[in-house]
Amino acid sequence: MSRPRLTRPRLLIGLGAVAVVLVLGAAAVLKAGLVPVSARPPHAAATAALLHETFRASVERSARQLTEAGLDVPDLDDPGLIALGAQHYDQVCSSCHGGPGLGQSPVALSMRPRPQSLPAVVGEFSETELYVILRDGVRFTAMPSWPADGNFGEIWAVVAFLRQLPGMTPDAYHDATEASRGATEAALPAMAWDRRGAAMELKLHARADPLEDYLYSAPSTGWRPIGLGDTPLRYCVACHGTDGTGAPTGGQAPNLAILDADTIAARLRDYASGARQSGIMATVATSLSGPQIDALAEHFAGLPDRTLGVPPSAGTEADAERGAALVRNGDFARALPACGLCHGTGTEKAGLGVPRLAGQGAAFLKRRLDGFASGRGPDRDGWNPMPAIARALSPADRSAVAAYLAGLPAGDPLSPDAAAAPGLEQATETAIAQAQSCTACHDPGPALGADRDLSPNLTLQSPAYIAHQMALFDSGLRPVTTMQQAAHELTEAEVGALAAVFGTARASPSGSDPERRPPPDYQLAEAGALARDGDPGRGVPACLSCHGAAPTGAIGLIPRLDGQRAGYLQDRLDYFAEGKAPEVLAPMTGIAARLTDSERAALADWFAARPPLEK
Repeated sequence: MSRPRLTRPRLLIGLGAVAVVLVLGAAAVLKAGLVPVSARPPHAAATAALLHETFRASVERSARQLTEAGLDVPDLDDPGLIALGAQHYDQVCSSCHGGPGLGQSPVALSMRPRPQSLPAVVGEFSETELYVILRDGVRFTAMPSWPADGNFGEIWAVVAFLRQLPGMTPDAYHDATEASRGATEAALPAMAWDRRGAAMELKLHARADPLEDYLYSAPSTGWRPIGLGDTPLRYCVACHGTDGTGAPTGGQAPNLAILDADTIAARLRDYASGARQSGIMATVATSLSGPQIDALAEHFAGLPDRTLGVPPSAGTEADAERGAALVRNGDFARALPACGLCHGTGTEKAGLGVPRLAGQGAAFLKRRLDGFASGRGPDRDGWNPMPAIARALSPADRSAVAAYLAGLPAGDPLSPDAAAAPGLEQATETAIAQAQSCTACHDPGPALGADRDLSPNLTLQSPAYIAHQMALFDSGLRPVTTMQQAAHELTEAEVGALAAVFGTARASPSGSDPERRPPPDYQLAEAGALARDGDPGRGVPACLSCHGAAPTGAIGLIPRLDGQRAGYLQDRLDYFAEGKAPEVLAPMTGIAARLTDSERAALADWFAARPPLEK
C-alpha cells in the first residue's frame, strides 16, 4: 500500500495544531507560576547577553535615525551646561549609577538587570546614544524614560556631564557636584512640609491600565526626601545659587531673583502638575508641598535684584545693535513686536505669567528661544506667541537678543528707542490727515450696513496693537487685500504716527448695526459666564483673562474687545474657528473652534454692549 500523500492543507493543519499546543503549554507554565521572576539570583550569561545586545541594537538604530533627521546637538563643552547636568545627575542618577570613587546603592545592585556603574561604561556610547537612553529609558529594566513628555533639549545637560565621567577623579566629581549638596542646612531657612493641601493631578506621562494601580498626583515621593526634609532650598540653590542668579550653572538655570513671587509659584506648580515640561524640574517640584512652593517663591522674589555678573559671550558690534533693535523696537518688516511690549517692567503683574527678561542669563534665554523655535520647549498647555516669534528669528538673532537682555540691569523697563522708531508715539499732522481717510470704514460712529460693521473701531485700541496689525498686513500674514495695499504705501514711521492718532484718541463705543438681531437674554448671560469664567471642560479660557482691563493695560499687543462692533467680532471668531489664521494669530484658532456658532455670536454682542476700556 502506498503512503497517504501529505498535502499542503494537511501540512498547515498540522503546523497549526502544533502551534496551539505550544501556546497552551506556555500558558499553563505561566499560570502555574513556573517561570521564575525572582530578582535575587543574577541573570544567566545567555539571558544577560540577549538583553544587552537587544538594548544596544535598539539604541543604535534610534540614534542613527535621529542623526539622519538632523538632530541639533549643542556645545557639550559649555561649562554651564556641564554644571547643570552635574546637579541633576547627583540628585537623581547617582542613586542607582554611583559616581567616580563611589560604590552603588545596595538597592540598585539588587535590581535585575543591575544598573551599570556609568563611570565605567558611559564611554561605550556616542552622544546621541546617551541622549536616546535618557529620553526613552529602557523597557524591562529600572532605567526610566525622561520624567517629562517634552522639552527634551534639557537632556543635553546630562549628556554633557556624562561625557566627563570616564576620566573624572573622585575629587573632581565631588567638586562638580558640591553645589547640589547646597549650602550648609544651618544657613538655609527651614520650609516645613506643613499641610500639603489638595493633591494636583499629574499630566506627565501616558496613562496605563490598570489605572487603579497608580497614583498620578503631586506632591509625590522622590529618590531623596526633597520636601520632607524641610530644607528644599538646598536643592534649589544647587542650580540657582544662594543669590538666585543661576551662577552655579553659568546662567543655564534661570535667574530667579528678578522674578516676582506669583510667577515663581505658578511655574513650580506647572512643573509639578506637568502643565510645563521639564524632567529636571519635575523631580523637584513634584516633591514639594503647597506651602513649600509658596515659601520658596517668596524667598527668591525677596532677594535683591541681581544679574549673573558673567558677561555673555563676546559678539560683534553689529550683534549688539541687532539685539538692542529687536528687544526695543522689534522688526516691522517681519511683523516681529518688540520684546519690551510684553516683557517690560510691570507686565508680570498682568496675570498672564509674562516674566521680566532684563538681567536674565544669556544661556537660559538662548536655550528657551531655541526650544520655542524647535517646538520642543516646556510649554504645552494654553496659548503662547513665543514659538511663532522665535521661529521668525534666525539663530544669530536669538543669540543677539539673549546676549543683549543678559547685559541689561535687572528691572530695565525695555522702553522703545524713540530715535530708532520715529513717530511711534507721535501723531503728526500728516498722519492726522491720513487718518481722515481711514475713518470711512474705521470711525466709531453708527454702522452703515454689513460691510461697515465688519471694520473694527480703532479708537478702542493702543498704538502698539494698531502698529503691529499694520506690520502683519504689510508682511502678508493678515491676508486682507485692501489693508495690505494701505500698509504697503506707508513707511514704518508713518505707520507709527498713524497708530498714535487712533491709539491716543478718546475711546468711543461703536454704533450698533440696525440690521443685526441681538441674541436672547439667556444666551447673553451664558456668553458673560464664558467671558468671565471660561469652560475648563472644553479647554476654553475666560476671555477676560487676556482681554480684560489689566492684561490689555499692561500689554498693548492684546486687542480690546469692549465696545467693539458685534459684526466685526463675530466675523473674526468665525474666521478663527475655521482654523485658517496664520500661526502668529494662533491664540484664538483652537479656542474659537470649541465654541458653537450661537456662542460666538452671543460673545460678540456681549462685548459690543460693554463700555470701552480706559486707556
